[in-house]
This record gives sequence, C-alpha cells and structure tokens, in this order.
Amino acid sequence: MDEKKFPELATELVHLNVDVIVAANNPAVEAARRATRTIPIVMVLAEDPVASGFAASLARPGGNITGFSSQWAELFGKRLQLLKEAAPHALRVAVLWDPTFGTGTG
Repeated sequence: MDEKKFPELATELVHLNVDVIVAANNPAVEAARRATRTIPIVMVLAEDPVASGFAASLARPGGNITGFSSQWAELFGKRLQLLKEAAPHALRVAVLWDPTFGTGTG
C-alpha cells in the first residue's frame, strides 16, 4: 500500500469512530497519531517508538499509543521477564528468529 494514503485512511478510521487502530509500521503509526489523540493505537513492529515520538518511554509510554517495537535486542530482557511471569515454571526457553528480518536481506 502507498504510505502517502495513510493520513487519509487514518482520518477516515477516526470518522468511522473505530474502537482501536492497529498500525503496522512507523508511517502508519504517525498517520494515526496525527489523526487522533483519543482512539487507542496499537503499533506492530514500530522502529524506536521513543525516538519516533510515539512514546515518552518504553516503561511509561503515555498517550494513546501502545504495542510492539522491532527493538529486539533492547527489549529482550523485558520480554523474557514477561514470559517468566506468564509461565513461571518454564526452565528453558528457545527462540526461533530470522536475524535478517526487516533488513531487506531475508
């Protein structure tokens, strides 16, 4: 999809009074952020949400935007902590991951 259409589409979603907007990348999150400050926005694999202005911090994002970041290495510890809370009896964890994902080489 042409990212130039994101602002128009985000505005349309706001006018439709949707309950939540899921935005798949930084341009989509930015378009949704500009369109609304009240409808919850769930970002999927956004790049550096703090530097992009989508969140005040990873610990306390504030605002109406939440979701996932592609900052795998920086967030690995937090993800492991959440996994331990969800499955406290797990002793071993394996991760299947393509290190070229998102780099244009995989």
